Amino acid sequence: MKTPNRLQRSLIGQYLYFFVMIAIIAALSLFLLNAQIMNYFLDSTGQIKVEETQKGHSPATPEESYSGQQERVFYKMALQTLLLFLVLFAITVYAFGRRTASRLTTPLSSIADGIRNIAQGQYRKRLNFKASYELAQIQDDFNDMAERLERMEREKQELEESKQRMLIDISHDLKTPLTTIRGYIEALEAGLVDTEERRRQVLRLISDKASLMSELIDGIFELSKLDSADVPFSVEFSDITEFTREIAAEYYEVFEDKQLVFRYDIPDREMKVPFNAIWLYRAVSNMLSNAWKYTPPGTTVELKLVIAENGVEIHVADDGAGIPEALKDRVFEAFVRGDRARTSDGGTGLGLAIAKQVAEKHGGKIRLTTTNGQTTFVLFLPSNM
Repeated sequence: MKTPNRLQRSLIGQYLYFFVMIAIIAALSLFLLNAQIMNYFLDSTGQIKVEETQKGHSPATPEESYSGQQERVFYKMALQTLLLFLVLFAITVYAFGRRTASRLTTPLSSIADGIRNIAQGQYRKRLNFKASYELAQIQDDFNDMAERLERMEREKQELEESKQRMLIDISHDLKTPLTTIRGYIEALEAGLVDTEERRRQVLRLISDKASLMSELIDGIFELSKLDSADVPFSVEFSDITEFTREIAAEYYEVFEDKQLVFRYDIPDREMKVPFNAIWLYRAVSNMLSNAWKYTPPGTTVELKLVIAENGVEIHVADDGAGIPEALKDRVFEAFVRGDRARTSDGGTGLGLAIAKQVAEKHGGKIRLTTTNGQTTFVLFLPSNM
């Protein structure tokens, strides 16, 4: 047989309390009735009293007079006792009802009001009542649910704002180079470019703007693939140290051509973790390209592979100009760049957003740290997904 839960025990206790109170009232009423009967029929000596017949009535036998008088007195006392019992019973029922309502009806009413608020989209209100364990557990679960719904609603609003801002940024970043390309083409058609050297320069500018537009479209496409649950994302256990060394070798000359000091710190031993080589290359490449684009000559850029708890970390650090404080919280959002004027001469503003998505697809994360004038992007990969 199952042990009753706390709510059941509480209800059983309430009804036992009610039963005991009714029994006490009934016993008290019977005691009072018996006391009145005994006081009436017994005199001070303990003998049964006999009332004289009332004057003006026809004579009756002593037995009939005594029996009728006794019956009337008994009914009167019984009626008085019954009225007392009913009064005490009504008071007990009222007190019991109030007690039960405070323990059950009030919490249930609060829960119903809370559900109604949730249905109306009011997620900030919380339940706050005292009740038995089960109802208190419902209250805690309801408040947790309301908090999650409030957080989801807030994230939904932020996502809508982010999408709106992204659409504006996409239109801006596509329209600016397209306008430039159209301007140069119209200049060529009108014969305003009259020298061969100037013509080659204009064509190179058109090619650069077209490449930037192509890069932007590719970045948007990659972000959409990473956001989609239908696009497969396969990983396999591979040596992360060899992978990092290959990237360091590829970027060594790129940094030297821009007169940047490139350093790397990669362990010699093999470390195998699950990762998608194509997408992880894109993420680390975006981090290195970000340092290459936005740091002046003479800056030191470092690529480091660090063994962390339950995984590894890929660090890309530089001691350049750094990232403005206003952008640190939004640096991993799409279309966020260090240039507030949003000129289209730099990157697409999608590199770090893609790196963040890639890290999360691996079950990891990416973060930004600033220490002693050094800006560091840290990409964490877990040893097991």
